[in-house]
Order: sequence, then structure tokens, then C-alpha cells
Amino acid sequence: MSAASFSSSDDAPRVTVLSRPPQHKVRYVDQLVGDDSAGAAPREVEYSFTPTLRRSDAADVVFLPHPDAVLGGGRTPAREQERHARRFVRTLRRRGIALVSLRDSHRPHHPRDVSRAMQTLDHATTTYVRVDFPGDDGDDARVVRIPLSHLRDRFAGYPRREMVAGRLVIAASEYLDAAYEATLKVFGIARLEEWTLHVVGQVPGRLVASFDRSAAAHPGRIVLRAGMLSDAARIEEITQAELVIISAPGAADSIETMMLALSLDRPVLVQQTAMSRSLATAVGPGWVRTHEGLLTAVKLENAIADLRADPPSGSPVLTAMDPNQVAASYQAAFVEAAGLGHTRRRRPAKSERA
Repeated sequence: MSAASFSSSDDAPRVTVLSRPPQHKVRYVDQLVGDDSAGAAPREVEYSFTPTLRRSDAADVVFLPHPDAVLGGGRTPAREQERHARRFVRTLRRRGIALVSLRDSHRPHHPRDVSRAMQTLDHATTTYVRVDFPGDDGDDARVVRIPLSHLRDRFAGYPRREMVAGRLVIAASEYLDAAYEATLKVFGIARLEEWTLHVVGQVPGRLVASFDRSAAAHPGRIVLRAGMLSDAARIEEITQAELVIISAPGAADSIETMMLALSLDRPVLVQQTAMSRSLATAVGPGWVRTHEGLLTAVKLENAIADLRADPPSGSPVLTAMDPNQVAASYQAAFVEAAGLGHTRRRRPAKSERA
């Protein structure tokens, strides 16, 4: 696949994103370019999008949304991942390129739990982006928090459906997180006989049998619509929900689904975290409904009772998640990283020199 470019001014930092190009849909990478429908998208950097960093790519910054683009994924042997990481970091240092990485909240933070390949990338990273609202990140000054943009304008004109009373929806833009396996079982034992659960998204191969068993045990109450759905189909499913359940609150796909649901004026139920608390405060009462700890049947029953007793009104407040404001935050982080990349040379980690 050839690199796709998004031009800016001649002196703007050049940012190579190791990802497929934006498609102006729900994908995370669309956050970077904003909404240019009115010609107002920020243009402080020059983007190119490509699956891998090539020798011909002229870049001041490389943005790594997921380490698999460098390491090769979970099936790649650890030693091979280490070689990929060392080679990638050597290329960055030789060419004076700053590395900006997306920090996944599911990633282990204790050094003993992080692979040597990830440690190599971590040592080389100039800036981390965390999908969240601005806040304190302890001692790691490299972390910049940026919220996910809303999608309210992006899907204007898409067909929507009326809300179906008593319908819960789980949805994913791609693969359903493994955490949803437990959610199906929780729903199956909850005393919610008049409610249905619609599950929308691709089920990972290792979980297909489990999902199928849950649906077969509760015919008509648990409905699977498995597969990679279009954005239009997913919008139709979410708009029919009385409540959207999020079971993996730190995963990028879950955050995308949360913002899509809120953009479509549908409330979400999610585990209480610092991010979900911040989001609940930002969007207004009743739209982000939280529960402490893992979801149980009792917690689900109570959440639904609370929703029926006090449903949200109007629409959620999404002004802090304006697409162009979010895109500008990314570009500001890249501009700063580009400056650091040209002025700071960190001593290579031992794992890089091995």
C-alpha cells in the first residue's frame, strides 16, 4: 500500500502515521485530521499514512497508534519482536525522527510485565498520547491526554432508527473485546426478562463457541449480529438501543463506540474509571452511567432501574470533544515532539544495543 498524504504549509513538521489513511468514519486515525467540511481543519503538520516506515519516508515525527505496526503482532516470536524494535529505533535515531506512541490503558505499566521489545519502544518514545481528558499522569511528563472527538456531524444524514424500549446493545467497530464474553453471561442470569441484548461486531475466533452458547441458551434475548459491519449498519443498531454497554473502558475501540453512542444521543453504561468519570462530568447528567468494579447481574439490574427512573434529557454536551479542537491537540503534540526530536538524543537502552 502506498502512503497517503495530507498536505499543509511547506515548513510544517512532517508526521508519518503508521496506519491506514483516514476514511472520515469511526476509526481512531480519523481523529488526527479533524473535520474539513467547512475548510476549518487545522493544518499545522503534514501527514502521511503508511503501514510501515520506509526508507523513502521523509519525517520529523512518527506516530505509532499500535505497536503491532512495528513488532508484528502477538504471534510474532519475542526474539523477532525485539529485532524489529531495535531496527526501528535505530532508524529513528539515525534520521533524527521523534517517536509519538498511543498509550493503551490495558498495557501493563510495571517494567517486569513489559516485553523487552516494548521496553525498547518505550525508551525511544518522546511523547505518549492517552485518549482521555487532560489530567495528572504522575511522574511521566511525556504523556499528553487528548479526548476522542465526537462524531455528531460526521454522520449527519445517515439513516437512524427509533429507540426500542428494553434493548441493550454491545457494539464494536471491529473485533469485540474478550471482556464482552462475561457481559453476555451476566445478562443471561440477570432478572431482565423483558430486555434483549444485541451484540454487534466481529467475534474473535477463540470466543465464537462461547458467544454462540450464550445466544443459544437465551434465544430471542441475546441476538448476535457477528461480522465487520459498516458504519451505517452500526449506527442503525446503536440508535435502536435504550442503553449501550461498554465492557472494556480503556480499549480504543470501546472509547470509539462510547463517543459514537453519545454522538447519537444514546446513554452508555461503563465501569467507573478516571476517564469515564471525567467524561460523565463533561457530557452532563445521565449520559455516562458508571458502575464500580466488574459488571454483575445485580449492578446491571440496578443500572437499568436507575435509567428508567431518571433517564437523561436533551442531548449530551460534546463541545469539549469538537473534532477540530481534538485534531489541533494532536498536531500541537506532534509539533512539540518534532522540536524535541531534533534537540534531544537519549542514550540507547541496553536492549537496543544488544
